[in-house]
Amino acid sequence: MSKHIVVTGATGNIGSALVHTLLQQGHRVTAVARPSQRFDALQAAGATTHPGDLHDTASLTEALRGADAVFLMIPPNVTAPDVLAHMRQVGESLVDAVRAADLKQAVFLSSIGADQLAGTGPVVGVHHQEARLKAVDGLQVAYLRPAYFMENFLANIDLIQHMGIIGSAMRPDLAFPMVATQDIAAKAAELLNQGFEAGSVHYILGPQSYTMQQVAQVIGQAIGRPDLPYVQFPYDQAKQGMVQAGLSENMASLYDEMTRNMNEEKVMVKEERTPASTSPTTLQQFVETVFVPAFQGATAAQPA
Repeated sequence: MSKHIVVTGATGNIGSALVHTLLQQGHRVTAVARPSQRFDALQAAGATTHPGDLHDTASLTEALRGADAVFLMIPPNVTAPDVLAHMRQVGESLVDAVRAADLKQAVFLSSIGADQLAGTGPVVGVHHQEARLKAVDGLQVAYLRPAYFMENFLANIDLIQHMGIIGSAMRPDLAFPMVATQDIAAKAAELLNQGFEAGSVHYILGPQSYTMQQVAQVIGQAIGRPDLPYVQFPYDQAKQGMVQAGLSENMASLYDEMTRNMNEEKVMVKEERTPASTSPTTLQQFVETVFVPAFQGATAAQPA
């Protein structure tokens, strides 16, 4: 049965893949995002586009009114001076719009670790948003809790090109679940298409857990640098590197908190895997289909 589904954050990796999947399934899709080339491409693919900022509750309410369901997310803002305050503002705007539009069904992009009140860095923001959505009378919500995004490794391209390494403050031997964003979009599409139990939580944990050492090996093999090393940076050096890369001091501090607690295996590392939470895309497949083309494109763009 065809539905009218609204997708927020529609130009991101997850949102964009979700819009295309829902269109292929025959649904009427309204894509909400800021104007961009990616936004125009969604319109060309058949989506109705609603340009807007998620802080704009009135505009968002207009987009949601009359829809059967919505995919909700709080797009990351890594440059915000107070990241959790930014997440709260967007989160409250989303909830106000859902209430005003009298929406009945939503799938919310949360995160592994969202069951914990503290110690998870930026994930604390989605912990609070889950609680806000639970408090909306008459709204059926499914909560997606994906693991660490494989797409995060794209940030290492510059490091590989200029220093010949992959690096972060994460322990090299720490195995934790990693997921490709296309698998998150596929799960969201499945829930929006088939329906779900109100209040249900859906973990998406990739096919297995990987270590950063394994990540370096897989990427190194794929780009013709089989000896590519993984380097664990001291926490202060990693944080300084994030700020130099354009993250706000606050966001760098939140990532630092999360990494320290993951390294000590306090958060987001040992989620129990089930057949339902296991998603198909392997690290090798992600590297071949997403990382290598991005790396080659960045290398081609380098001045000779």
